[in-house]
Amino acid sequence: MKTKRVLRKIAALSTGAAMLGATMTGALALSYTLADYPAPFVSDGIFSGAIAVGQNAAASDTIGQSIMLADLQTKAVSPAGGTTVTVSGGVTEDIPLGGNISDDQSYTLDVELADDDVESLIDATITFQSSDYDVEEVLEVNQAGNAVTVQTSLTSSEDDYQTDVVLEVARDAVKYYYTFSETIQPNLTTSANPLEVKFLGKNLKITGIDTTDDSKFTAYVGAEYFLNSGDSVVSEGKAVKLSRVGSGGAIVVDVDGVTETIAASSTETVNAIEITNDETFYDSNNQAASAATLIVGKDAQETYKDGDAYVGEDEDNPDWVWNTGNLNAKAATTLSTTAEFTGPFLGIENDFIYNDDSDNPPKVGECIDLPNNYVSVCLDSLTVSDDNYATYTFEFDNSADLSDADGGLSAAKAISIHTSQSEGIVIDRSDLGFVNGSTTSDIKTDKMWLFLQAGESEASQSGNSNQTGIFYKDINDNKVKLAGYVNNSGPANAAFAHINYDNTKDTDIRFYIDDDGASTSSDINLTLVPFHSTDLPDYNDNITMTWGRSSSAFNSLGSTASSEEADELRWTGSDSGGALATQTIGTKDEDHRTRYGIIIRDPKSHGSSDEVVLDIPGDQVQGNAIVKGTTSTSTSSGGSVVVNPIPSSAAVLSEEISSASAQNLIVVGGPAVNPLAASVFSLSSADFTPNEAMVRLADNGANVALLVAGYSAVDTRNAAEAVSAGKLGGLNKVEAKVTSPSQIVGTYSIE
Repeated sequence: MKTKRVLRKIAALSTGAAMLGATMTGALALSYTLADYPAPFVSDGIFSGAIAVGQNAAASDTIGQSIMLADLQTKAVSPAGGTTVTVSGGVTEDIPLGGNISDDQSYTLDVELADDDVESLIDATITFQSSDYDVEEVLEVNQAGNAVTVQTSLTSSEDDYQTDVVLEVARDAVKYYYTFSETIQPNLTTSANPLEVKFLGKNLKITGIDTTDDSKFTAYVGAEYFLNSGDSVVSEGKAVKLSRVGSGGAIVVDVDGVTETIAASSTETVNAIEITNDETFYDSNNQAASAATLIVGKDAQETYKDGDAYVGEDEDNPDWVWNTGNLNAKAATTLSTTAEFTGPFLGIENDFIYNDDSDNPPKVGECIDLPNNYVSVCLDSLTVSDDNYATYTFEFDNSADLSDADGGLSAAKAISIHTSQSEGIVIDRSDLGFVNGSTTSDIKTDKMWLFLQAGESEASQSGNSNQTGIFYKDINDNKVKLAGYVNNSGPANAAFAHINYDNTKDTDIRFYIDDDGASTSSDINLTLVPFHSTDLPDYNDNITMTWGRSSSAFNSLGSTASSEEADELRWTGSDSGGALATQTIGTKDEDHRTRYGIIIRDPKSHGSSDEVVLDIPGDQVQGNAIVKGTTSTSTSSGGSVVVNPIPSSAAVLSEEISSASAQNLIVVGGPAVNPLAASVFSLSSADFTPNEAMVRLADNGANVALLVAGYSAVDTRNAAEAVSAGKLGGLNKVEAKVTSPSQIVGTYSIE
């Protein structure tokens, strides 16, 4: 819904505009303008109100009513589903919250990814020591149990995440490997005949392997340039010039005015830039045609071993470190998803850990980027959009009026559960211990009450000390009715209802009730239990609210009314070992997200008012995880909606409305044909001018009324079309004029 705009003052209208009625001055209590339409008639995707024409209305008025009803139906929708991601040249999966992005589950990414997964990874042939060898790049995520996981504040026990979904990363969770598919002997490499590989997309020339440490090697790691004599490049902000090439292979270089001679196949540091003279091409007849291949950088040549900071990383606090081994072996690389590789390999792995908010872990839309952005592991999006949530409130009501169902319960102490979704709660009648009435159909409602009172079992079908009465509002007649009762002192965890919002329905989130003991004053636990046979099968995402009692009747959330307590609200999930563990969250003062994706709003603030507020998603929320390379592209799609039907009873005759202020009203037609134009807006036929229509908002008791009426039937129809077409959407005022001088349907202007 658009932001409400409070009108400060309505300026006096020109007396020449007689059709707009009497001059208005002073303040108006309305919180809406024409720019807010369709609010308040559609709020959170639900239509609320009536569209009325008079029983003597012209056909054009009825058409205007139909036009507005049809338009409002297009706006009475709720988002359905979230983002679906498609990746070209990479891989993606929807990952349950709290889970690994890669393991042996069918719904996660593979632990081992190669070129058939990420197309920019190499599967090629290199030449070394005059022989050809097949090589392959591999990415391992969650090798040997070091995982990248999708976490929330509750699944990670990190309050500061609040409602964010993040990627947590263990040390050594992300590993990049350059592997040899055929038997090779890397330690034969020399500076004259190096082992040259394309590592993370960059040239890497290995010139030596340490004879005593299988993981230690020397390589050129700077940028490689082929320069003619006199050419320059910029490195680390300094100009590096090849000044001259000598006949014996030596070169003269100039780095920002500092000159140095570098012998063939040697390395020198010149003005803080390290330069390796790799190869030269001397032309005795033309110095300008002489050239050299230089390795240039802060470090041009370096020796590394397993665990050292990768090239360009902070040596004291690196994000990425070398992961190398078996470089003196004569063998092929043997890959493994559960242990380190055998045979010779080169690689890197992450040395950072992301496991709390201070680490700034990647959030939705962010990635773990390997050096050179060669491969990225991303939390692209969530499967449920941010606006596809419905709010459910659970609150202690000290004086609930249940008298429609039981005349003695006009001020009952009850637990009220309500939502803005018209059929957002379903009472499962087959699960009730006693069913009121003969129908066996489940009951759909937007509000229900739980009620207990003193008395023995079955002493009252409305609820007693051992059976909780289940009341609900009938959405057809707005009357409170008794569904039956559920046993709260029998077998623990008695189910009786479930959430019904978008694709969260049936057994996805069920309500369970049980008491804490045999006493009639023992607390009652109300638990919401999410479940999915594949993605959430272990009942490890339960939200339990504990409601206190006094003399059997409900008395508070927790033991003490109007006071937040840690154990009045609990979340039961899995600990690091997979066993069920419970967190007390009743005094937490931030929003939290569960494994299903339910957002628990500020438990401390709401607990002090004896209520729990939950935003429940339209489906189980999962994270769209992506692994992509340099050539990968991804696209996201979504935005489907669920239509919330406007009931046929919304289109009415004015004469059928017994209380105009009981609902929001759209009044179509002037006082000559619609009595509500006179009674609600205090207008008469004299207030209208030929060829003109008025569109006006007005207070209607605690509700709002909108008038769409013209001098003629065509004027009214054009005004209805203007409202429905959004022509008044930019008007931050409560009244507008629609003129139709030609009296042609569809031809009009707005003033």
